[in-house]
Amino acid sequence: MEGFPQNIGGIITESKSEKTSERRLWDLSLKFVEGRQWLSYDKNISQFVTSRMNAESQSRVTVNLLLNIYRNVLSRLALSYPSIAVMPASPSAEDVFKAKASEMALQYYWHRADMKHEIEKLIKWLLTCGTAATHTYFSSDESNIVTEVYGAYDIFFEKGVIHPNDSRWVGLRSYSTKRELKKVYPEHAEEIERSSLPDSENYGLISSGTTNEPPKDRVEVIEVYWRDGRHAIVTGSTYLHKGKWTTKTFPVQIYRYTEVPRRLWGLSMVAPALDLQLLYNRARSQVIHNVELMGNPKWLIPKTAGVSSQALTSRPGEKIYYNPAGGAPQQIAAAPLPGYMLDNISRIQSEMMDTVGIHSVTLGKRAVGVTSGKAMTTLSEKDTSQLQITQEAIERGVTELGRLVLELMKKHYSEDRMIRILDQYGQVTFKALKNTDIVDKPEIFLQAGSLFRDEAQDRDAKVMQLLEMGLIEKEDALQELSFRTGNKNVSERAQAIGHAQDMLDAVKMGGQIEIFASDDIDTFKKVFGEFVRTSEFYELPPPTQEYLRDVLVSIATAEAPQEEHEGALASQKIFPRTSPQADPSSIARTIASPASQGAQAQIAQEQAAKQQAIGSMASAERMMTRRSEGNMSNIRQGGGIL
Repeated sequence: MEGFPQNIGGIITESKSEKTSERRLWDLSLKFVEGRQWLSYDKNISQFVTSRMNAESQSRVTVNLLLNIYRNVLSRLALSYPSIAVMPASPSAEDVFKAKASEMALQYYWHRADMKHEIEKLIKWLLTCGTAATHTYFSSDESNIVTEVYGAYDIFFEKGVIHPNDSRWVGLRSYSTKRELKKVYPEHAEEIERSSLPDSENYGLISSGTTNEPPKDRVEVIEVYWRDGRHAIVTGSTYLHKGKWTTKTFPVQIYRYTEVPRRLWGLSMVAPALDLQLLYNRARSQVIHNVELMGNPKWLIPKTAGVSSQALTSRPGEKIYYNPAGGAPQQIAAAPLPGYMLDNISRIQSEMMDTVGIHSVTLGKRAVGVTSGKAMTTLSEKDTSQLQITQEAIERGVTELGRLVLELMKKHYSEDRMIRILDQYGQVTFKALKNTDIVDKPEIFLQAGSLFRDEAQDRDAKVMQLLEMGLIEKEDALQELSFRTGNKNVSERAQAIGHAQDMLDAVKMGGQIEIFASDDIDTFKKVFGEFVRTSEFYELPPPTQEYLRDVLVSIATAEAPQEEHEGALASQKIFPRTSPQADPSSIARTIASPASQGAQAQIAQEQAAKQQAIGSMASAERMMTRRSEGNMSNIRQGGGIL
């Protein structure tokens, strides 16, 4: 295939070199969260090492405030199943059914692919390194759709760009053994064997030790997607695969924690607080060092006192003998720390909280001077509101991911699949998933805040509060609650449309159906009524058309008296309905009584209506006899309809 650059290895190497400084910042951020915070960068080995302890400062303590903040924000961004809506292409029952079926397909994929766990991994990368990506594709080995999360180390962009969308290509790095690669790409066995192992600098994995040595027999594999449709798999400078990606949605979604203008890589939560964390450790170490000096002060011992250097120990009640003529030993009290040193520690901690947007109230502590529960809740909500920008960025990426999943299902799910989903009652149910049930051009909407547990719960609580106050109706509350696929009314509606569509398909194939009073009659009216107005209806055989018309009439007159139902069947229409049969005795009385010209005209009209009703009844009986003999329908009395 033409159009692939010859020096792909050099292009990727340039991209690696450009993010060297960023990679060091990521290394430092990960190590600080890990608790390794007394570090310095050794250029000789290109790694961070533990800095040497100064002789005058033997006390060195690490108070890892970042870890608590990291865990708290991670819990704040905890996920729930998002409220995903797939918009139908038109108001028709078929398109509405496809939209609901697509929502169910996304629900199935969310749970099968364990997307909650995958997005949580993505959030961890965002908090520490600021940038992450998801890669969604159809795996022929698994015969299923797969979503993988990539950290900033393993994402590559075109050199010189200042925004991910400006890059003409996106590269994703993974590692495979030479044996695995030669099995998949035997035609490139020699090139794979000559491939060198990735060095420690570019391996991109942070360990708890002092080195980042890759496992043995690992080969670096770069999967590259060009925005013009090209797709390649590369190791070193060798193309293992050249092809095209065919979905309308780009297969890779980029996420950034904080977007800064003209900065390619996102700014993490941890990075701005690194210096403050280091200052906090130094200040706390100084305090501890001073406490140690105060608790074990130095002695002044005259040389002529005759006191041995081994005489002074920490044992209680110890006796020390000295020469009074030479002078008595005495302790020197260490100077206490000035007050501003302690104030500085509190100030550093406060500044760190301000930097990351998390304060003591959010961490479960009571703020100074705040005693009201409502005030504490308000302060905590303000902290959470600072995460909305990141939440919105994640939701946009998940929306694109959902659109991509539906496109891949439409393309690759050629055979029906039995999927397992939760119904509106939380019970496991099975449903056949067909690619024909997926919308052709998915238009996905993710309800704002529904992806994150706190946001969804807070929103639902406010809706219920409005309902209890009588400010909104019950139906409006049900629509606003963020269950979507799990909403009982929505699920039952989708199920009713699917059932009616199945019945319609059976009739179109020449079969017979039964509709019960427990079925959703309004849905049947909509589905069958829309179909008889299409050109497909008139392409069916005449007996099938007649049967469909009979079914539709029976549905439309389900609540009507039997006489009106039969009259409608005879005329193949619902409106106008035939007039009720007049009482014969009243007609006789009218005829027997003297009448004016106007009355005579009224009598003639009533007699004509009576004859019309009788004729309709006769026609209905003939129609029913013919339909019964042809075994085309089954009319039931009472609770049954058709």
